[in-house]
Amino acid sequence: MAKLDPDYRTFYEETDRLLALLGSMATLGAMHRKVIAEIVHLRLAILLENHMKIIFAKLCCGTPYIDGSAPTLLARQNSAAAAVNAMRTLNRAKPITLSWNDGPSIRDSVVHIVDPAEHCISVIRNFGSHFTDMRYVRNHIAHRNDGSRSNFRKLVRRYYGANVSGITGGLLLLSPRVSTPPLIEIHIRTSRTLIKDLLKA
Repeated sequence: MAKLDPDYRTFYEETDRLLALLGSMATLGAMHRKVIAEIVHLRLAILLENHMKIIFAKLCCGTPYIDGSAPTLLARQNSAAAAVNAMRTLNRAKPITLSWNDGPSIRDSVVHIVDPAEHCISVIRNFGSHFTDMRYVRNHIAHRNDGSRSNFRKLVRRYYGANVSGITGGLLLLSPRVSTPPLIEIHIRTSRTLIKDLLKA
């Protein structure tokens, strides 16, 4: 039977590397630190999205949480591939496109497969604001279009208390005016807590 322990270990090992990389930036210039912070954030976003997909595919097959308890399912699937297909098509008029960086979208993906009162659904709901913040920063770094700028400005207003011009993704992630420790570290550690809680590790 599939297990969730490897996914927990992999996420922590990969984010340990990201934290170590952040810790090695002290001698670099400000411009280089900002660029690295943005790259680290993009890597973190990919890690989190990939792990959401893998973990929920396994849970939809009845894979136990790390503490040994089993998820309560409405329609158990026989394989990860079948689970992903069921997320897209089961009881839907048209197949949906799955998204793993948005709390409501994740919950909707498994709405016909996982009991709505199940632990994993509650965890995703509890970390909804984290998913949103991660997505806003990630999309602004990756795309820098009108939509991403509009959402990024929401974060700038929240953290700076005003519409401050000239704030880049890297600056937001590293500025002590925003957070100490820096926001990029908070995003990494919050993502680790999310994975730990999700898997009952």
